[in-house]
Amino acid sequence: MDGYIDIHSHVIPCVDDGSQSIEQSVKMLEIAALEGISAIIATPHQKADRRCVTPEGIVKRIEILQKKADELKIPVKLFPGNEIFYRHGLGELLELGKIRTLADSHYVLVEFLPGEDFGYIRDALNRLISFGYWPVVAHVERYMNVVKDLRKAEELKEDTGCYFQVNAASIMGEHGFGEKTVTRKLLKQGAVDFVGTDAHRSEGRRSPRLRECAGWIQKRLGKEYADKLLKGNPQAVLEDRVI
Repeated sequence: MDGYIDIHSHVIPCVDDGSQSIEQSVKMLEIAALEGISAIIATPHQKADRRCVTPEGIVKRIEILQKKADELKIPVKLFPGNEIFYRHGLGELLELGKIRTLADSHYVLVEFLPGEDFGYIRDALNRLISFGYWPVVAHVERYMNVVKDLRKAEELKEDTGCYFQVNAASIMGEHGFGEKTVTRKLLKQGAVDFVGTDAHRSEGRRSPRLRECAGWIQKRLGKEYADKLLKGNPQAVLEDRVI
């Protein structure tokens, strides 16, 4: 992949609180291509308390959207995934194929409540690892009990071997000063492994934009780190290899 790879996107239409039409999804792909994104892992929400699209349904919808993108010559490749709200028994559900990993790899994009207890998050990640999966903590900047003391964030990575994903919009301050400050501190201490868009719309702060963020990282922290977060590490996900 020559361009950026977005591992967190709600681009599939009519399956969650993301895109609400095929037209909006196409617009999101057009924007992504202009932003330099060449591949997207579609990650519809997977939660126990609501009806969710099935693993097979994700693939079918991606095929439809990919065909539309190809017809319009939008140079973005789509891959299946899920953003999974953690609950007990998740490892077993993954083993049974009832929930999707990221691009059929060992990587799993997992989220928690913003105020979830640190110990619960740590134990949950260790549980996933015990099943042989490699957890990626979605938008880690939101979990106050992980990031209020950045030593705790380091401890979580050391104790579990998990990976951290942050949102591009958080880095650029579009979700407030607090999230911007925390996210940039995580970046500067080298704790971040992936930057995703977490795109839900074709407009506003929830659109699939990465170029400005990539430029900020490159200018402040170097091109090598920017490429690692936006290309190298996501490519490892697509190839199912450890970072």
